[in-house]
Amino acid sequence: MIELIDRQSILKLNKIFASFIVDVQNVKYNPINDLYSPGIMFVDDNENPRNVSQEECDIWNNERQIEFDQSKDKIDAVSIKDKYIDEIVFKSPTNKADLYTEQLGRGLESFTNNLHWESTIFLLEYPTPWLSQDNDFEPVKKALDYLRSIGVAKDFIGGFKASGQELKELTKSLFWIIRCNASLPDCYFSGIDEYFVGNICKYGNAHFYFYSEKVRQGIIDESENVGLQIIDAVSCYDNFEETNKIEGRQINL
Repeated sequence: MIELIDRQSILKLNKIFASFIVDVQNVKYNPINDLYSPGIMFVDDNENPRNVSQEECDIWNNERQIEFDQSKDKIDAVSIKDKYIDEIVFKSPTNKADLYTEQLGRGLESFTNNLHWESTIFLLEYPTPWLSQDNDFEPVKKALDYLRSIGVAKDFIGGFKASGQELKELTKSLFWIIRCNASLPDCYFSGIDEYFVGNICKYGNAHFYFYSEKVRQGIIDESENVGLQIIDAVSCYDNFEETNKIEGRQINL
């Protein structure tokens, strides 16, 4: 089963997950962390740089802050920094993409069923339409068509709640979209009220961030049952065929 759910409703399903998303937004998207300052820079696609004043920087910084304040998710977050335990990265042992996505989908389905998550929820880290980037790479085209087939509209910025066979199919599609559509924000997932946050990185590996030792051990035990391997985070790289190049990866220009 798959449900398309607005962002606020998704975030209400898991306080740890919601607070993680808000923390990521503040670190990666809040312009206060990367303010314009006066100096020589390229402006308005001009080929020649020019001197930019403090007044201009103040205007730009204010515009960016207003945009961020309007776009960011607004929730009552809880402090999770002192609850953080560990990060573990899982990968499939195969280097064939179709088998890899199949095992990854089965893995999330197994976690959801056997660890009693109820459903798995997915959400982009920043409000951005899932269909905002086209891609002519065939696996991505099929994945985008799949999202359209389940009702994702061009302006949909919400998330997914999935379980059963549909969870496996959704995971396989999200794998290709996340891997190849570089202009999209990162996608994170979790269970209903579970004490972890996960994401599938551009290399296809599953990163889990844990806020409970019990949950951590349960996922480790279940990963062995579904054949997922634990790797060191610094060893997170592309696993397919004989090259580290990510075929099909594109960015909006």
